[in-house]
Amino acid sequence: MGKSLEQLKLLILCGLVILIAQFTNLKGNFNLESAVIGMGLFIIISMVSLKIKSLIPLKIPAFAWASLISLIITTPWSPLKEIVLTTTKDISSGVIGTVILAVAGISIGCKLDDIKKLSWKIILVAFVVFIGTYFGSALVAEILLKTQGII
Repeated sequence: MGKSLEQLKLLILCGLVILIAQFTNLKGNFNLESAVIGMGLFIIISMVSLKIKSLIPLKIPAFAWASLISLIITTPWSPLKEIVLTTTKDISSGVIGTVILAVAGISIGCKLDDIKKLSWKIILVAFVVFIGTYFGSALVAEILLKTQGII
């Protein structure tokens, strides 16, 4: 129970930061009441997915459970579809990603001693991943833009 309470506190804190960032980003031009309800839905889905992850012995990450739950409740035949889509439309996924990356950066910063043990190899892997991602994205963009006749 203690772990669930800590997770809930962290999710609420992240939700508040996301709402503040969204409010600042849009200069207040969004439906705050709807966004708060939508963030509450995100928090509930996250808590349910964390609980499922802890109860089911499969090695499936919590974000996969959250994605599955979100997919199910937003399908055309779901009675919750309209409520979920209406209340979450005011929350930008870019803002959510920014907050998640900030939390991940802090988490990694707390484990610098473990990262130091990886030595120079981690830098090489990071460069290969960054370069591969950059050129992969550029290739996909090139193909899509050529097929659409834009370039």
